[in-house]
Amino acid sequence: MRLRILRYIVLVALSLAFSVPVAAGAAPRHKRANPDGTAPAKWDLPTPILPSDDSTPTADLGGDGDGTNTIAFGSFDDGDILCAFPGTTFTGHAGIWKDGLHVSDSSYCVWSANTSPANGVQRERASRYRGYDYCYGMWVPSKATYGLSVVNWCATQAGEPYDISSSKTDYSRWYCSKLPWAGYKVKTAIDLDSDGGYWVKPADLVNDTQTSTFAYSD
Repeated sequence: MRLRILRYIVLVALSLAFSVPVAAGAAPRHKRANPDGTAPAKWDLPTPILPSDDSTPTADLGGDGDGTNTIAFGSFDDGDILCAFPGTTFTGHAGIWKDGLHVSDSSYCVWSANTSPANGVQRERASRYRGYDYCYGMWVPSKATYGLSVVNWCATQAGEPYDISSSKTDYSRWYCSKLPWAGYKVKTAIDLDSDGGYWVKPADLVNDTQTSTFAYSD
């Protein structure tokens, strides 16, 4: 009798366990989306439309900036996107945030693709993004619980080569803004390229209606 009761309890427990829907992932530490997937006003700063076109970039999407800003990193969560721009062009630079790697602002906690110090997909210091005239912190409110999954996917591309000429469908060669774009495309099936052109530039990520600005500095 006791054995039958024990089996019954185990079966009920298993039934309950498998009936609970599995979430996309843990909720972000700092930001919460509204129930309808939109960004609360606190985490949705006014964002100007940045100039962007699909002509060949005049410079690599990457490299070091030659300006300064004071963007704060305290509200960044896994999967958030950094987009930084020099003052004279909006080619810019972009990366995706890994919160578990952030100990200080000099931590290598941003995944991106660049030509230095190595060539290819690599981790960069958060503080690198303060070396530009402007910097945006972007999140995707409707997919906020997927952030860890997205950035972990981006991390699996580590060491793959940098190639500014690569198409968006080529997941073996990268440039900076293509990496977070592809992470969200693969893991959440959304397209963050606002103009749908051959390249996805940092400005496209800022302009896309599915991203919201939660941090900014110039």
